[in-house]
Amino acid sequence: MKTVSVELKGSFDNSYDITVDESVSDRLVNDLCEHRYGKRPVVICDENTSELFGIKLVEILAGKQLDPLLLTVPAGEESKSLNMFSSLLEGMLEAGITRQDVVVALGGGVVGDLSGYVAGSYMRGLNFVQVPTTLLSQVDSSVGGKVAVNIPGGKNYCGMFYQPKAVFAGIEALNSLEKKEVASGLGEVVKHGIIADREFTLYLDDNAEAVHELESEVMKHIVSRCCEIKADVVRRDEKEGGVRRILNYGHTVGHAIETNSGYSLTHGECVAWGMRIIGAAANAAGLFSNDDLEIQNRVMDRLGLAVGSITVDTDAVMAMMKRDKKVKDGKIVMIVPRKIGEVEIMADFPLELIAAELDKF
Repeated sequence: MKTVSVELKGSFDNSYDITVDESVSDRLVNDLCEHRYGKRPVVICDENTSELFGIKLVEILAGKQLDPLLLTVPAGEESKSLNMFSSLLEGMLEAGITRQDVVVALGGGVVGDLSGYVAGSYMRGLNFVQVPTTLLSQVDSSVGGKVAVNIPGGKNYCGMFYQPKAVFAGIEALNSLEKKEVASGLGEVVKHGIIADREFTLYLDDNAEAVHELESEVMKHIVSRCCEIKADVVRRDEKEGGVRRILNYGHTVGHAIETNSGYSLTHGECVAWGMRIIGAAANAAGLFSNDDLEIQNRVMDRLGLAVGSITVDTDAVMAMMKRDKKVKDGKIVMIVPRKIGEVEIMADFPLELIAAELDKF
């Protein structure tokens, strides 16, 4: 078992631990039985995760006389909506859930973001724990307290910062994923290496075959290292006022591509395209060396990320970028790679270079 501590000791102590192990179910059940996070568990899943993990967990908790409530939403990005947010709140109210209870977000990034927003809003906030079951959610979205839903004009435009009380990442859950879902998580994995750890990036290059096979020890190392990188960034900047923006490498372009695609492309896939595009643009601007661009692209090639071409409307993507949450004083704040393991926050990056690379891809 690996434990990564997220230390957030500002005005309030919002610190918590991330447990990474082959299986985390026994630890999760024990903690819930001891009422470490709240009294009655509200388990929120999507329909797929409910069949795989949720029903079994609820049966175990019911056998422990915890009176769990299971709430299920349709699978897919469409569930990350204000309508589904409202439906879950109403379901909890009808079931008599109080501020002394606890939300258990069991699933991928959509479930985690939606459940966290529900937990932070219901009766002005009750505790929640993250039990991520996808690679993307284990390495990224379950850590750091960014919870949100989408609105028609953009991704994650309605949300808050609301930290979980604990995160439980079980590697065995990754075996239930389709290859496309694994690839989506790998987009965020590569991002962590590019922004903060050259050695980790080269590790991904060297172990690409083991990654494709989801070898347990390799995946535990990958999940733990990504959590360590993100925990360190979040510790220094909990609410994205400064350095935390580096976690958005590939995201400004990627979110716009994701929205333009009507969410037909996965989040991690779009982040990978975003990294390809901003990496090439940074290279064209003389900021990112040929050697380092080659390393970034080789790692993504070996992991099967953002290969080939993509169909997007360049003008529409550029317009969506200008509505990004990170726009400051009318300028798009870009995260630009300088070398593998180091990026820079820039508000004056030449956007015409991004548009040119979008056209190429």
